[in-house]
Amino acid sequence: MGCCSLSARQAGSAGASQDEVELLKTGGTRKWSISDGQSEGSLQPKDPASPTETEEAEALWGRTREELLHLLSSQPITGWEGMNIHSLGEIVWSSRVFLRSYHMEEMCERYVVLASLHLLILSVDHTKKTFVYEGLLPLAGMHLRQIVSAISYTFEISGSMIESRLICCQNSADFDMWIRHLQHQIKMANAHCPTSPNNNISFLVSQWRRGVKRMA
Repeated sequence: MGCCSLSARQAGSAGASQDEVELLKTGGTRKWSISDGQSEGSLQPKDPASPTETEEAEALWGRTREELLHLLSSQPITGWEGMNIHSLGEIVWSSRVFLRSYHMEEMCERYVVLASLHLLILSVDHTKKTFVYEGLLPLAGMHLRQIVSAISYTFEISGSMIESRLICCQNSADFDMWIRHLQHQIKMANAHCPTSPNNNISFLVSQWRRGVKRMA
């Protein structure tokens, strides 16, 4: 669901210094490149059809961000038992991105929702036009790092108890919104609920229990 197979090939044009990676999607192929100057495992979009800086990021299923949030609030999220998006409080920002953790070989399509104290990660079922729960990350203790590049809109999130993830936005406007809102909400979350070993253990136990229920 939304994962893209990656196949690397060396660019053959003179002066090319980057490997090109084909990102295979239904109905078309997008190219990504892995730059030596980037963080390990990061991917840079090289799609001439990508929205310009002033355009909104491509919405799912032809719906606006507000319509997608209404969909999230009006129907259950697959695999997210016992909770719903209303329990997260205010929704600050959300958008369709491509996400990769360092153990993954694929850059996967995700819909990410930023709430007051958490970051909700969802995969996308295009057949059913529904969202599937992938994880809920606490903002308290989270670290944010921008991946500087002229052609990539990527940032990294990490933490002492959070696996590092690279998140690639569709354009610079969406990237700027994520950086601005995440920096502010992380600061607010750290002030509201400072991280402690007990908090981290409680979070891991709750995530483990949800994972067991999903596999059952």
